[in-house]
Amino acid sequence: MRGEVSVFLLGELAFELALALPLGCALGYALAWTMVKMTHSDLIAIPLVVAPRTYALAALAVVAAGVASALIVRSRIDRLDLIGVLKTRE
Repeated sequence: MRGEVSVFLLGELAFELALALPLGCALGYALAWTMVKMTHSDLIAIPLVVAPRTYALAALAVVAAGVASALIVRSRIDRLDLIGVLKTRE
């Protein structure tokens, strides 16, 4: 029973991370591009430079946070009294 709960919750977390990473990269680039275009004037032009390493570090930070969250969820599932939870009335 604990395995099923873990698979469901951690699978959902993995799906959300897989969906959020490319979407976050695209939206982050769009936000940076918008900010650069808004500051553009006749006197100064700021180039938009986003290195691949930037995306890698951002993805690594998000995945690390996801793994930490998964470990916390897994430890709390292991301590959960499933029989008591099922007996609880709403």
